[in-house]
Amino acid sequence: MKQDTTIPTKPSWLDEGQTLRCLTPADRAKHKAMSDIIYEALPSKELLIPMTEEEYDDTCREENCDVMYGIFEGDTLIATSSLLHDVRAYAANPELHEVLQHPCVEIGECMVLPEYRGRNLMLRLNELVKAEALRQGMHYMLATAHPDNIASNSSLCRLGYHIVKEFTRAGKRRNLLLMEL
Repeated sequence: MKQDTTIPTKPSWLDEGQTLRCLTPADRAKHKAMSDIIYEALPSKELLIPMTEEEYDDTCREENCDVMYGIFEGDTLIATSSLLHDVRAYAANPELHEVLQHPCVEIGECMVLPEYRGRNLMLRLNELVKAEALRQGMHYMLATAHPDNIASNSSLCRLGYHIVKEFTRAGKRRNLLLMEL
């Protein structure tokens, strides 16, 4: 995993007692625990596609360039968003054929614990992901969100994404979103 050394540890938009940092492989259990809490609280399990153990293994490799941002309150991980470099899952979408010929990444693992929602934490984290993608020389960013997840779709569109189409990923309905950098 790559570290973004340009992020401030205490941006002005964080509440008292909250910190921001890049996650490390040592944070894997905290990320998984947060994901499990969010998944179990969902009214529909269709809204989230949790990371598999294989995806954790890949992302946590030292040589991997993925960047995972996390907001902590004390020792508790409360929000995450990630810059993910493996975009092979998008190859089946003919609309992306030209896009995938250029440096391209995915924004993913965008999650906020329920009690911390409505504070624009996701938008702030996604702004950091976008800035890192630009620093890495990416041309495009991809994302997916369940069509009924208004908050995720809205946050991504506020960041600059547009919805390309609805499709199926991992057996679940998703909007395919694209942003040119």
